[in-house]
Parts: sequence; structure tokens; C-alpha cells
Amino acid sequence: MKFKIPFLKNFSFFLLFTLIIVSCNEDFNTVGYDLISTNDFETNKVKLPVYSYQNEFLTDVQVDGLTFQQLGEIDIPNIGRSSAYIVSQLSFIPTDFFGLYTPEDELGDVDNVKAIEENEQVISAYLEIPFISNTRDQDGDGVIDSLDADPEDPTSDTDGDSVNDALESQNGTNPLSNDTDGDGILDDVDTDNSGYQPENRTYAIDSVFGNRNASFNLKVDELRYYLNTLDPNNNFESNQAFYSSRDFYEEGFVGENLFDETVQLNFDEIRINFTEDDPDTDIDETTQVETRRSPRIRVPLDTAFFQRRFIDMEGSDSLATADLFQKYMRGIYVRMENPSDDLYMLLNFASASIDVTYEHDQYNDNDTPDDTTDFSIDRVERSFFLSPGIIVNHLENSSINPEISQTIAQTNGSNKIFVKGGMGLLSSVELLGNFSDGSASSKLEELRENNWLVNEANLVFYVDSTSVENWTSGDLIANRLYLYNKRDTAPLLDYFTDVSVSTERNAGKLVHGGILEYENGKPYRYKFKITQHINNLIRKDSTNVTLGLAVSANIDDFSTRKARLNGGSEEILYPASAILNPLSTVLIGSHPSAGFEHLKLELEVIYTDFSN
Repeated sequence: MKFKIPFLKNFSFFLLFTLIIVSCNEDFNTVGYDLISTNDFETNKVKLPVYSYQNEFLTDVQVDGLTFQQLGEIDIPNIGRSSAYIVSQLSFIPTDFFGLYTPEDELGDVDNVKAIEENEQVISAYLEIPFISNTRDQDGDGVIDSLDADPEDPTSDTDGDSVNDALESQNGTNPLSNDTDGDGILDDVDTDNSGYQPENRTYAIDSVFGNRNASFNLKVDELRYYLNTLDPNNNFESNQAFYSSRDFYEEGFVGENLFDETVQLNFDEIRINFTEDDPDTDIDETTQVETRRSPRIRVPLDTAFFQRRFIDMEGSDSLATADLFQKYMRGIYVRMENPSDDLYMLLNFASASIDVTYEHDQYNDNDTPDDTTDFSIDRVERSFFLSPGIIVNHLENSSINPEISQTIAQTNGSNKIFVKGGMGLLSSVELLGNFSDGSASSKLEELRENNWLVNEANLVFYVDSTSVENWTSGDLIANRLYLYNKRDTAPLLDYFTDVSVSTERNAGKLVHGGILEYENGKPYRYKFKITQHINNLIRKDSTNVTLGLAVSANIDDFSTRKARLNGGSEEILYPASAILNPLSTVLIGSHPSAGFEHLKLELEVIYTDFSN
């Protein structure tokens, strides 16, 4: 009996515990049923009103400190003509002398026979301005994505020679040619490709619009305006801002011409061979590459100018400090004139340089330093370079489409939306209705009372089909738009919560969107997902602010620059990435013309209704 009592107690406890669990489980299921019952909510889709209006062209935009600079002339479809030229300050590493000795030492140093008159002479000066190169290679096979048969597979065979890209790069053959050395023997059977230099690279160039084969007159002139780093209007206590409307050239601040010739762009790698052959080797070094540079504009400048302004000024105060030099040698203009066809480009001017080479006499003791009668005077080469300081773009719009001013004048919502970058044209959007007549606030209060949970909210801008009626794949249109809070020029919350990335330039944040979509081979729409923004309006009493719409050259850049509207009387902040995209698009507005009502700008909301 004593043995059985604990068993009975344990059995009783087990039975009681089981009953409790079952009871709790029944209670849990009952409560859960109440929470998730499909009778208590339903999911719906609704289109809500939006009010769009067209802003005017920017009068001015701040252009100093930008990542890239613009050069060229081009007709932007449905907008007008855009042009740009570059003004750059020059920086120079201060020096007291060229060659090996100061001018004073060259006059005679009895203790140093090597201090001779050096007779420095500039023999070349080149301006080099790199293009924006696309070097993405996500599979690491040595072939950039834009040229790779499969950018995600290193074993792809881009040139079709039965040797995969990664192996060709490893072997030192050309993955973009099935006959690397051009001897008529394909790479998969060729045992000798020694004539090929595997260091050679092929580049893809971004941000060149229009006809890449167009010829044009490139002019490089001396700037005679001092670009002051500090603002004289603020007692030199802050950095000075420079604006796009300032035309130093037309104002007459132009000096000597340094280059004025007709050129065409070359997008090949620049390869500069050795200038002398080494007699002690079997290879002729003058056929071998000494220097490789990425594709760029490279033009010779007037050597006499640099002789006078630098070599002949050896030892002067003008070259003694960086500040004194920039007051002495103010900078340069780089302009395009008379293009044979539309051509407009973004350039990496921050990496530009003027490379100056000069030669001078140098004493050679012929390795007999104790015999002062055994010597020779050699002619040797040296070089120095100038780099950019402050860089400014002059931007100009002309031949404007008169329909734009008509759209700006519309007072009851716009039928179209014109958006352009550069010296930009932006548009504004008010969600849920017109702010000024109270319709937007009334609709917002209604939504808050409805007790909705927004599952998805999309703002969809449809491309005006008449603007792309004769569309071809080479036509210009903005491929990315940027939607932002116009009150403080900040991105929407959905921008920050979207962590999607892309190896393609300007293709990240793809969930938030704003990327041009195509239908039947033509531009169709731009779609923004703004779910978080709308939920904050409805459920967190956030302020319903006006949204700005602009083009974007880099969706990851949400920095801003100062800009001016209304002839300069109104100052705003403007997305910096919009300045660097000269392209445009035309969209259907909130109050479309007859026949376009089905494409009107509206807010599409998918929501769960808890109010029943």
C-alpha cells in the first residue's frame, strides 16, 4: 500500500495537469479565433486623390562642390536646349625653382660646379579630363558587367572561344576576343599569345548623351576671375557659393586661348609608350606601354603660355604659396562650341590635371667627380602638374517648350508634369487633395477615423504617351525619379527602410522605386512605394507635407544644394543628384486632359479595415 500511494498521487497530479492544459488550450483557441476572425476585417484597394502642380524652371542652382561636371549642348525632348561649360580654379604645389637649382644658384656657385644655367624650356602641356568609367565586375572574372555575357557567372565565355572569362584573365589572354593576338589562331588552341599585353583594359563609359561620334570645337581659355574660397559678403567667415547662372566668359573675364581645335571623343584606354629605347635589352621599349590611363579628353595646350607663366617666373612670389598662385593664375574655362550633333557629358573634372613637361640642362660628371675637365651637359626632362581647385558649372536652358509655361499657369491642378534635371524643372505633389482648399486635410481626417492599416501604398506616375509617341531605344528620358519631403528636402521614410542594393549605377532602393518601367518597348510609368509614409500620416498623426519630384543621377545621394526660383527672389534647397542628371520626363498629372483620365495621378492604397 505504501508503494501505491505515491503512484496515485502522481497519477492524480498528471490528470489535473492534463485537464488544465486542455482547458487553457481551449481558452487560447477561443481567444485566438476572436483575434483573427475573417469576419472582423477585410482587405480592400482604393484610389485616393492627389493634387499636382508644376513649378517653374530654377533661376539658379549652386554648382560648386558637385561630384561631376557637365559639358556640352543638347536638345532635351519636350523641354528645350541645354548647354554647359566648366570653369575651374587651378592649384599648384609651390616651388622656388624648376630643374635642380634656384635662379640664384644658376648664376654661379663657386663651390658647386654642377650649378649651371639650366635653360628650362616647356616642351609639352596636356589637359586631361577623365570620363566617368563603369568598372563594375560583380563576378570578378575580369570582364566588366556591361560587356560580360553573364555578369554573375565567372565561367561564362563572352568571346565564344571555349575558354571561360575567368580562365582567360588568369592565363593573360583577352576574354573579349577569341583571337587575343590576332594571329588567326583561336585562343583555345593557340599556345603563344605573347604579343598581347594583358594589362590593357576595356572600359565602358557612363553619362555621355547624344551622338558620341559628334565632332565639336573644344576651347580652353585662361580665366581672369578670382574664385575666392571665402564669401566676401559674409566678412570672409563662410565658404562662398557659386551659382550656375554666373557667366564669367560673357562678363569678359577671359584671357589667353590655350586650345581651340575640332575634336572627337575617344573612349579607348590611353596608352603612352616609352620615349627611348634601352640599348641593353632585346625589346624596343618605344613599342612598349609605359603609362596607361582611363579614357579621357586629352588635348595639348599652348606651351608658350606655360613657359611665360611658370618657367620664366621661377623664384617669384607668384609661385611661392598656393594662395598667391591662385591670385596670379586664376584658372581656365573649358567650353564646347559648334557640335556637329547633340553631345552632352558628365566629366570627372575633380580628377582632371594639366601635366606640363619641360627640359633643362644638367651637368654630368661622367662618373669622374674628381676630374673637372671630364664632363658633359645633358638635356633632361622633368614635369609638374596643376590640379583643379574650385570647380563651377555654367548651365543654361534655351528654346523652352511653350507648353511648360502653360502648365505652370494652371491653377486647378496640372494636366501634365514636366521634370528635368541640371538647371532643373521640378514638380510638386500634395497627397489626398489640394492643401489650399482644405480637401486634403478633410480626406486625411476621414482616413484616420476609418481605422485602416495600410498594407501597401503606391504613387504611380504614368508617362505622357504623346511625349514618347515616336520613341526609339536611343531617345533620351530620365530613368530614375526621386520623391522627397519638400519641407526639409529629405527622403521619405520608405527610402530609409528600403535596404535593397544593386550593382547597377542608380538602381538601388528598387523597392521604394522611382525607376522607369517600359510597356511594349516604350516608357510607361514610374512607381513609388510609400507605405510607411502613408501609415505615419494615418496612424501616427504625421504632417501631410508637400512632396517634391525631381530626376536623380544617384539615388544613394540625398544631399542638397541651394537653388533659386522666381527670378532669384525665392531660395530653396534642391537635390544635388538632380543637378547631375540633365534628362527629363513628361508625366500625366492629377487633372489630365480628355482621353487620359485613366492614367491620372492617384494614390493607390491596399488596406485592412478594422472598423467593422
